[in-house]
This record gives sequence, C-alpha cells and structure tokens, in this order.
Amino acid sequence: MRIGLLGGTFDPIHLAHLRIAEEVREELALSEVWFIPAGVPPHKRAKPHLPFEERLRLVELAVKDHPAFRALDLEGRRPGPSYTVDTLRELRQRHPQHEFFFILGLDAFLEIETWHEYHLLPELATLVVVNRSEFSPEAACQKALKLFPGKKLLFLTVTRLDISSTEIRRRIRAGLSIRYLVPEAVRIHIETRGHYL
Repeated sequence: MRIGLLGGTFDPIHLAHLRIAEEVREELALSEVWFIPAGVPPHKRAKPHLPFEERLRLVELAVKDHPAFRALDLEGRRPGPSYTVDTLRELRQRHPQHEFFFILGLDAFLEIETWHEYHLLPELATLVVVNRSEFSPEAACQKALKLFPGKKLLFLTVTRLDISSTEIRRRIRAGLSIRYLVPEAVRIHIETRGHYL
C-alpha cells in the first residue's frame, strides 16, 4: 500500500488539513492517508491548547466519514518530544510492506534543518512538499538539492484555503462562528465541550 502521512498539532484540525490530504491522495494515487497528531510538538514554544486525547478525538471525528483517512495515536503513546524521524522509524518497523509519503507544508520544509535528524527523513519516506502559501517553490528546490542530493522529493501545489488553527481559536474566544472552517462533527464537539474558551 502507498500511505500518506500527515502530522501536525491539529489544535484543532480544520478543512485545509483535510483538503491537502485529499488532493495529495488523488495526485499520488495513495491507498490511505494517516493523520498523526503530535504528542509533544517539538517546534511549538507553547504547549498545545488541548491535551493529546482531545486533539486525537477531533481528528477521529474529522476523518470518520472518509474511507481512506485514518487517525493514529502513536505519538501520544510515546514519551518525550514527537520527532518525525522516530514516528517514521516506528511505522517502517510496523509496516515494512508499505510505501510511505510524508506530507509537509512548504513553510515547514524551508525550516527542515531545525528538525531532529532531518537528514534521515528521505530514507524513511518520500517527502511530499505542498505549497499553499506565499513561499517560493524555487527556494525549496534549491534547499532540497543542497540538503538531500540524489534523493527524490515531490513538490505539489494544492488549493489554498486560508484557514488556520490560530484563527479558529481566536474566533471561538471572540464568540464567532467556526462553521464551514472545520468539519461539522468537529464544530459540535468543540462547542459541546467548551474548548478554546
């Protein structure tokens, strides 16, 4: 199977995350896309607003209607920072028969040198860099050639949906609607639990 992997804090997950996964799935003919909420995000200075279990629940609600989407809890079960390289190693050990495609945004890729053991990532999965922002893909190609000579990386342009978890949290605190920014099941769960208030 060809498996896409989409990690993130998902605090909360929103429609832009899901749209990226869907477009990459179609473009690369992936069998499934696995969403992996970070347990302890190493690149975020502040802790996530919601505990791991609640962020995982939101991801489960967001993907439950898509037959090719799954939510994984493995980073929440592992102590310490949620390093991508450790997650990819674990998945490769568990599923040696699968081909993995790690999906990340162009902005994150341009900072990939700050990631723990970043040089090992292309050995564990094909890196799929998606561009939905103002960052230059040319700069990313130059970085790819410099950091990963001889390695295959994929660069895809996806539909830009200007949605962010930060803005969703701000709207909730301001008493504004988040309908049509997140899946309806996610919206109902957030509002029922009083998250982000």
